[in-house]
Amino acid sequence: MKLIAFLLSALLWLTSAIAADISINEIRLELDGLKKRVAALEEENLKLKHEAKVERLIVTKELIVSDTGVPWEKGFEAHQIPRGIYARSVGDGPGGLWVRSRLIKGEIDDPFDDRFHAIERDGSIRRAPGHISWNVWIDGAWRQMAIIQGEGLEPSEIPLKEWTGGNHPGRLRFQTYRPHHNEPLTDALVGQGMMSLGGGGYGGGGLPYPNDVLQLWGGEMHQVGISISESPIVLSDDGSGEHHYAIIAVGPQGRRTVASRTTKADGQARLRWDSVAGADSYIIIRDGREIAGPLRIEGSQKEWTDKVAK
Repeated sequence: MKLIAFLLSALLWLTSAIAADISINEIRLELDGLKKRVAALEEENLKLKHEAKVERLIVTKELIVSDTGVPWEKGFEAHQIPRGIYARSVGDGPGGLWVRSRLIKGEIDDPFDDRFHAIERDGSIRRAPGHISWNVWIDGAWRQMAIIQGEGLEPSEIPLKEWTGGNHPGRLRFQTYRPHHNEPLTDALVGQGMMSLGGGGYGGGGLPYPNDVLQLWGGEMHQVGISISESPIVLSDDGSGEHHYAIIAVGPQGRRTVASRTTKADGQARLRWDSVAGADSYIIIRDGREIAGPLRIEGSQKEWTDKVAK
């Protein structure tokens, strides 16, 4: 019995030793695999410090591009002069994008543009969606010196309820700050084919809105009239019967030239005529009667096809 017990004990010990040896080998293999994975992650992390490729990058609060790791240039924190690029989402303060040095934009085979979008919180139209300003740091804050602002027409000119997707009129306002005046005065208004210049101080705001091609306040104005259009050229007609066509050029203030000489066609025609300097639109005359216009057509040469019922 003792021999049998001894043999059983020896067998159990041998089995346990073998099992333990297998377990140690497995642990060693797992550790070696873990070391390799950690080394690969460290190598990948090192690469990410230099370059990261992602399909989408979402930044919920701040984006900082800076060789110092801080958003603002040392000593210019109050001025908010960025060290490189700093972007902040709208949250506990105003959101925005700050860029240091030049902002260079370029495109190949496609034009680029800048658009200023703004809307009221209730979804209604904001009539002046944005401006560009040049500023200086004085008395602890950035102060504007000159402003270019895009704006819609006043509601008294065209009520907002009359604005549509094909009719959203606007103009440019140029403003500067004058000596001993704490509000910007409008120096020029440009839009709708009309311009108002000079005359700072009118009504405290700068300038009245123009109702002519050029209004110069506080100086002299030289006016050049609109030339009479040449006779239109008939490109084709439908042969439905003889007609005589002429063109009237119309300035942006609504003043008309006399009609051009007529051109004969053998039917309702497709016409072409050259742009007239200073003209904003054109009126088509057929057989002595106005049938279309004012027409605003792009390009130095205008083309129009008569499809108006007789």
